Amino acid sequence: MKNIYKFSLVGIIFLSGCATNVAPNNPVQVAKAAAPMMALPPDHSGSVAKRLNDCIIRSNQSADALLVDSQVIAVTRNNSHAKALFSSADKLTDEQSKALTNYLAEANSCRPIALEGLSPEKKAIYEDFFKRIDGVYADLISRKITIGVANQERQLLIQDAHIKKLALQSKKN
Repeated sequence: MKNIYKFSLVGIIFLSGCATNVAPNNPVQVAKAAAPMMALPPDHSGSVAKRLNDCIIRSNQSADALLVDSQVIAVTRNNSHAKALFSSADKLTDEQSKALTNYLAEANSCRPIALEGLSPEKKAIYEDFFKRIDGVYADLISRKITIGVANQERQLLIQDAHIKKLALQSKKN
């Protein structure tokens, strides 16, 4: 009888060793893992998408944008500072607050382009996202939250908007 338990225990250990697929526990990891499986059709026509892309590129090239991207919010893809920004316990300095305010004024000028040609349902998703992200930025600028919390909340809002767009797309199919 003892041998059966020993063999069972060895079998369980062996099988548990084979199951090494660890589920991500970080919202950013979840978003990255899910992204390839959930490709959405583009929100904008080619000409609107090009104008929006040009606007975003233009807004990301100022000195304020570069400071924000490296010290405050991980704006660009493959940001080498992202890990530090997501875990930062720092609150904004006066210089960072001014740079973020200036950057947002420039970046928010792209919003009307982002809303062009969208269905009313999709436009509502974008407008809700803009309202909620503005709240995060306001809390960051007023020093109610840290840089890390702002980056985490921003990422969650992006993921939430993506999920809402997926739900909308699945209703249409």
